[in-house]
Amino acid sequence: MIDKIGTLRRLVASILGIETNTTTIAADVANIDGDAMRGTDDALLAASYTAERGTDNATLQATWTDALATALANYTAARAVYLDELAAANLPADVDTLLNDAGVIHHYNYSGTRVYPQVPSSTIQIAAAAAADTWGSWTQVVPIDTIDFADGYNIYGVMVEQVGAGATYIIQFGYSTVDGSDPTTAQIMGEQRFKALGTPLKTYHSDLATLSREAPQNAKLWARLMSESVNADTADISIIVLRHIPTSNPITHLTTWPWAS
Repeated sequence: MIDKIGTLRRLVASILGIETNTTTIAADVANIDGDAMRGTDDALLAASYTAERGTDNATLQATWTDALATALANYTAARAVYLDELAAANLPADVDTLLNDAGVIHHYNYSGTRVYPQVPSSTIQIAAAAAADTWGSWTQVVPIDTIDFADGYNIYGVMVEQVGAGATYIIQFGYSTVDGSDPTTAQIMGEQRFKALGTPLKTYHSDLATLSREAPQNAKLWARLMSESVNADTADISIIVLRHIPTSNPITHLTTWPWAS
């Protein structure tokens, strides 16, 4: 019978170049020169791998400095969030916000002003109370559903075109979103003071710059007047309006007037 298994073994050994003589294999293994590669050869390790020892303080000091240790200690979870803000997903949005707010600044310096009333023949007259330093009633300046800017509008100036008597006046503006509802304290927009030296008015300084908070889209604009006299003094006015453009992070308006308390 043919020794198939033995033939197969000899064939594999021949292909791989492996000697089948166990005596020869054992001799070759015994003659392998492994002395120089032994991991227990302290002399070799000391001579060849000194710079690689993990206990070599000089080498560690050269690559791991106190500054690096301090930097790692300062890398907290909170600071990691700051680094995340520089990611591509965040930085473009932050730049867009800055560009938008820069555009708002440009708008308030170069936006076209509008006036109300739109025809010179129209007159808006407001009256003080018949008592010194006392507000008169709120009077409609702009009807509801008139100024339809999407983000609302601001008063930029008021022109006092005529007064009933020479006196010192304070004028105040407010808005409401309901036609017959007077402004609440939180809806007061701004105010201005002026002095009329006589009547009829002859001085251009009655064109008064007025900064105001915004009134919502289509809100009704009101005004009221007080004077130093005991009479129901009147003033005829027109206003200058700007389209309101909000910033990305607007400051919340006070709900009190005139101060924060």
